[in-house]
Amino acid sequence: MNSPTKSLVEGYDVEYNRRSKSLKMTLLLDEESIRLVLQTGTTPLTTKEEVAGQVLELLERSIHLNLPRKVQQGPHGPVWNIPDVG
Repeated sequence: MNSPTKSLVEGYDVEYNRRSKSLKMTLLLDEESIRLVLQTGTTPLTTKEEVAGQVLELLERSIHLNLPRKVQQGPHGPVWNIPDVG
């Protein structure tokens, strides 16, 4: 997945399995990206498995943070910006 600016994380070998409805890819993090991931941990990350786990946790959090949210105009105002994601 090439882009004109340098990405913190790059994805390669993307595969979609229609049967299991799942997406599989290889992620590549350079030294700077790994350093940034190490700074996000609440405890020291000392193994590659711990760093990988932290990357997955950050990805999952990012997905949840970017989901559409209901936004109200006021205490009893109309709700707006509600896309149908179901």
